[in-house]
Amino acid sequence: MRTSVFLLVILTIPLIAGSFILFSDTLELDVGTYRFIKFRITPEMAESTFISGEFFTEPFPMKMEFILITEVNHRRGWEGGGDIDTLEVVYSENGSLVMGVPDFGDFVLIVSNRGNTDPVFFVADLSVSYAGSGVTYDSLPFGMTLLMSLLAIGVVTAAVLLTIKRMSSGTG
Repeated sequence: MRTSVFLLVILTIPLIAGSFILFSDTLELDVGTYRFIKFRITPEMAESTFISGEFFTEPFPMKMEFILITEVNHRRGWEGGGDIDTLEVVYSENGSLVMGVPDFGDFVLIVSNRGNTDPVFFVADLSVSYAGSGVTYDSLPFGMTLLMSLLAIGVVTAAVLLTIKRMSSGTG
């Protein structure tokens, strides 16, 4: 299993157009508790998007539960007590983690210590990788440049017309 995950990550690295660090830290999780990590995927990042990385637990290896849901489901379910639609669930011990992110939007990755009988320190380096460009086009700078250019042309034209009018009325 680890070999296939490793090969999958190695084979997809040339396809990756960008990535960002999702989590690189340590969490303390008591028995039956969870922590969540919120992140956003823009439409430009939504092509072949996945979470990948390495993690381990201290003081000894334990199976951790990773749940990927939308932020709407997080607010509705975890905070409001409603129904939750999970996008993906992975149960894994120390080692690699690979989870697909299906689309763009606001997401929550839940790291859970449910089912274990001891508290745990969760140490991880996780990132989000994608094949899209990740570059969001912003039309505001172009619009401001165009507006300022038109304004400058208008001011220069008005100054030239006023100068011509004053010169022609003074000579005649």
